Amino acid sequence: MIDQPAAPAAPAAPAAPATPATPATPGRLISEWHISDGEVVTWTILGIPLMIAGLAVYGLIGLRGGIPLSWSISSTQIIIEVALAFGLAWVHEAVHGAVMLAFGGRPEFGVLRVSRIPAGFYTTSPGHRFSRKQYLMVGLAPLAVIAPLGIPACLLPFGAYLVFPFTVHFAGCIGDLSIMWRVARNPKGVLFEDLRDGIRFWAPEQGE
Repeated sequence: MIDQPAAPAAPAAPAAPATPATPATPGRLISEWHISDGEVVTWTILGIPLMIAGLAVYGLIGLRGGIPLSWSISSTQIIIEVALAFGLAWVHEAVHGAVMLAFGGRPEFGVLRVSRIPAGFYTTSPGHRFSRKQYLMVGLAPLAVIAPLGIPACLLPFGAYLVFPFTVHFAGCIGDLSIMWRVARNPKGVLFEDLRDGIRFWAPEQGE
C-alpha cells in the first residue's frame, strides 16, 4: 500500500498497536537436524545385532508354529517374503501416522531418500509440533505394537513366512530408537516438529 499525503490535523491520542494478521507463533527455533549418510550406515551396522536377535526369537517361535526342519526356498517364496516385509514396513508407518493423528497432526507418507538413494519409507506431519512425551510415543509406537505381534503371528500355520518380515522390521526399528534417544536428551518443554528427513527443535511455548 502506498501512503498518501494528508492535511495537518490536531494531535490525537496514540493509536493502539496494530494487531497482526496472523498471531505470532510462540517459541523460537532452537536447531534443525537431518539424517546424514553416515547415520544411515551406522544404523545399518547397529541393526545387525537386532537382526540376529530377531531371527533367533521369531525363528524359534516359528519352529513351534510349523517351520519344517528341512525345507527349500523357491523364487515364489522369496517374492512372498519380500512383499510381506514391504507390507509390514507400511504398517509400521501407518502406526506412526495413527499416533500423530491422535495428537492433532496431519500425517503424510512417502519414500525417504538420502543422497537421492531410497532409504526407506517415512511418515511426517508438516508444521505440527509435538511435546517430548508425544513425540516419543510417536517414534516408539511401531516397535511397541508390531514387534510383540510377531510372537503369536509366527505360531500360526503359515508362521514360517512371517519370521523374515518381522525380523527385518525389528532390525529396522534401530532408526526410530536412535532418533528417540536424541529426542529424550532434550529438556522438558522443548517441542518437536517432524520433518521428512529430520526434526526441528523449538523452544518451549510461553507459560511452559
